[in-house]
Amino acid sequence: MSNTECFSFHPGHHIHHSKIDEFSQPRTMVAISHVMDNAFLVTLNGKTEYWFHHKPGRLLNALTRSYKEGIEVTRDKKFLFVYTGQAIERFSMSQENITSCIQVTNNPKVHTRVALMIKDIHAQNIRKLIERGISA
Repeated sequence: MSNTECFSFHPGHHIHHSKIDEFSQPRTMVAISHVMDNAFLVTLNGKTEYWFHHKPGRLLNALTRSYKEGIEVTRDKKFLFVYTGQAIERFSMSQENITSCIQVTNNPKVHTRVALMIKDIHAQNIRKLIERGISA
C-alpha cells in the first residue's frame, strides 16, 4: 500500500468516527496477528479468518500498544477496536482483499468521480441510519 493519503471509505479503509462508537455494540474479544502486507489472521469464537486493512503499519502500532484483552470486534466483523490505555484505535476491516486506496490527484475528472463516490457512500450511510430509526 502507498504511503500517500487515502480517501477511501470502502471496507478495510477509513471509517466515519462520528457515529461508530454509538452504533458498534455489542462487541466481542478477538485474537489478531499480522501475516503480511495488509493481511491479518483474526480468531473470533474459535474460527480463524483472514482480514484486511489498508494501513497495516497503523494497525500493527496499535496492536503492539494494546491491553492484553483489549481487542474487540463488532458482531458484523466490520470494525475492530484496539484499547491501548491512552486511546481507543478504531479500524474498518474487510474479510476480502481490499480495493485500492483512493488518492488525491490534480485531474478534475478524478476529483468529480471521487466526489460522486463520497456522496453515494454518504447517502447509503444516511439510509442505513434511517432504517435503524436514527435521524440523520
